[in-house]
Amino acid sequence: MESIRRNFFNGIREGERKIAWVKWSKVLASKNNGGLGVSSFFALNRGLLIKWMWRFLTRDNSLWARFIQASHGSNTQNISASYPSLWSSIIKELNILKSQGLYFFSHCKIRVDNGRNTSFWKDLWIGNSRLCLAFPRLYALENNKDCTVAVKMNDPFVSSLRRDVRGGVEFTQLSQLLVLLDTVVLSNMDDRWVWDLNGEGSFHVKDARILLDDNFLPKAVSPTRWVKSIPIKLNIFAWKVSLNRLPTRINLVRRGVSASPISCSICHAGLEDLDHLLFCCSMAIDVTRSICKWWNLVWVPFDSYLSWLSWFNSIRMPSNSKMVLEGVFYTAWWSIWTYRNQLLFADSHPRKEVIYDNIVRCSFLWCTARRKHSVRWDSWLQHPYLIPL
Repeated sequence: MESIRRNFFNGIREGERKIAWVKWSKVLASKNNGGLGVSSFFALNRGLLIKWMWRFLTRDNSLWARFIQASHGSNTQNISASYPSLWSSIIKELNILKSQGLYFFSHCKIRVDNGRNTSFWKDLWIGNSRLCLAFPRLYALENNKDCTVAVKMNDPFVSSLRRDVRGGVEFTQLSQLLVLLDTVVLSNMDDRWVWDLNGEGSFHVKDARILLDDNFLPKAVSPTRWVKSIPIKLNIFAWKVSLNRLPTRINLVRRGVSASPISCSICHAGLEDLDHLLFCCSMAIDVTRSICKWWNLVWVPFDSYLSWLSWFNSIRMPSNSKMVLEGVFYTAWWSIWTYRNQLLFADSHPRKEVIYDNIVRCSFLWCTARRKHSVRWDSWLQHPYLIPL
C-alpha cells in the first residue's frame, strides 16, 4: 500500500521507472518537520495495535477485552500471552517499538480518585516510576506488597511495615515518599487510565501516529511553508523549489541523465538550474519586477530561493496579506515552470506576454475561492495588500 501511494505521488504507472526527486520518508514527515504531512501506514498500523492494548489496560468491558483477560490473564503490570495468537503478535510489535526507544506504557498512567483499583507499590500512578522501583528499601519492608492506594492512604504509612524505619537511606526514602504523598487527595470516583499525549486523557490513534512519525521519520530544521490561498499542487511545487528538487537540466545531469544542451531554454544566457530559471532568468526578473510594482514593493535582485526568502521575511505587511503575496510568488514560479515545459514539449509555442496576466488572474481566482467574502477585481488589481482576509 505504501508503494502504491509513493508511485501515485511520483506519477509512476505500472511498469514505468521514473526518478523520485524527494525521498518518500520526507514526504510522509509532518509539515512541522519539513515534510508534507502525509503520514505513514506504518504509524497507522501500529497506532491501531496500540489501541487494542489501551482497551485491555482500561478494562472497557468489551467482549474482546474480557476474552483476552480470560485467555491470557488480566495482569497489567507484566502483560504476556499464554500461547501464540493475535494477542502475542500485538505484544511482540509493542516490544519491538520499545527496543527502538518508543515505550508505549510510558504514556499510559493511572489517575487515582478513590484508590481502590490501583496498586500502591506496583502501578504507575504518581511520579515518573512505580513506587516499588523508586523506593526499593521501603518496598522491602512492606508486609502487604499488593495493597491498594486506598488502603495505604487511610492508615498510617508505617503501620504495614515489618519493622521501624532506620536512619540513612531508609529514612531518606521515607521522607521523600511522605512529601510526594502529601499532594494526594482521594475522591469518590473510580480510578481510571489516562493517555498523556493530549489534554483529554483518552486514547486517540492520531496521537499515536504523530508520536511514531515524529520518532521514525526524518526531521528538518525549518517547517514546511504552506499557503492556504492557493491549491495544494502549488504548495507542493513550492516545497520542491525550497528543496531544489525540480527536474531542471542541471539536476538531470547530476542524476546521470543526458540533457543536452544544459543552458536555460528560455533566455539561453546561463545554465538551467533552479536558481537561474526562477530567479535570475530575464523572464523571471521581469515577472518579479511586475509583481513588486503591483504590490508597491521595492524590487531587489534575487539569485536563489534563500535570497528571495530572506527578502520576503524582511517585508513589513499584515500577516494575512503577506501570505497572499507568498501565494502570488508561488503562482509565478509555477507559471514560469509551466512556460518552460511548454516551450520544450508542447506542439505550439507558448505566449510569453500573457504570463504576468495569468499570474494575476489565477491568484485572484484562487484567493477569492478560499475566502468567506467576495473580492472586487478592480481592488485586486490596484490594492491587493489592503483587501481584508
